[in-house]
Amino acid sequence: MIAALLLLAAAAAGAPRPSELKTFRDWTAGCDNGRACQAVALMPEGEYEGATMTVQRGAGAAAPAEVWISAGDKKPSALAVDGRRFALRAQGGSADVYRPVDSAALLEALRGAKEAALVDSGGARLAPISPSGAAAAFLYMDEKQGRIGTVTALARRGPAPAASVPAAPPLPVVAAAPASAKPARRPTAAQVKAARGDNVCDDPKQEQAPESYRLDSRYTLVLVPVFCGSGAYNFRFAALLLDDGGRGVPAPFEQPAGTKADPGEMIYNADWDPKARRLGTYFKGRGLGDCGTTQIYAWDGTRFRLVEQAEMGECRGSIDYITTWRAEVR
Repeated sequence: MIAALLLLAAAAAGAPRPSELKTFRDWTAGCDNGRACQAVALMPEGEYEGATMTVQRGAGAAAPAEVWISAGDKKPSALAVDGRRFALRAQGGSADVYRPVDSAALLEALRGAKEAALVDSGGARLAPISPSGAAAAFLYMDEKQGRIGTVTALARRGPAPAASVPAAPPLPVVAAAPASAKPARRPTAAQVKAARGDNVCDDPKQEQAPESYRLDSRYTLVLVPVFCGSGAYNFRFAALLLDDGGRGVPAPFEQPAGTKADPGEMIYNADWDPKARRLGTYFKGRGLGDCGTTQIYAWDGTRFRLVEQAEMGECRGSIDYITTWRAEVR
């Protein structure tokens, strides 16, 4: 009994703890367990024609602040900050993402700005980007990364050398179970019915067939669609674990899938990547997909381990989710 309690305590101590996001007026920010941070400019309340901006920075002295702007169908040539123009260039491979030519100067100007907007080559205003809250978001990133008072800080710079910025902490390591060439097992009709529970369709023809994926030499993952018990854009699945004897149990997760507010036993918008051998889930806060939680799991032979989580808590136009947890998979 004591040994079992010690094992449970050890598992709880090592459980993932995704960080919380912080919102500062029209900006939201967050960092993961590797101290990589991200700040996102949201569309102002009631604004639906604006643009969004993301500032991302890794931990450590040498990590630069990377900036990109999601402009939608706009074709800007610059971001005007209190009338001063900062040239933009289109990001290769994407029709709506732009990067500033001089990121450092742009971020410096945003800290105390009153207004900012994308403009075309003639100076015509295309879409606003609110600077309200930018300085506080940058300060939050500086604090989490140990940059306050150093020459590397975005918001509160000082004389301390870059060498005083702490290095990134090591990420937790997840040992993925070896792949197997065995065919995936198929669930019985009784197992599928039990997995769906009371969430059945009135018309049996509407039920979607389960999908089976071989996890390792012993187990198969079965994703049972529960669409008739789902919402308009969050499609639920029951995750079933089958052993090679045909016995099935709910698939074990070290971190519940879904959101902090709605962890539940079902997983949402599930997707198995056979090449990477990862299970992805995506809980949308609303149909536009500009808020919610995404999670990626790896199978270690006994349970699904959380290896990445990204979130956006504000439903205000940005689809650049902020990573709040990472693990290294070996």
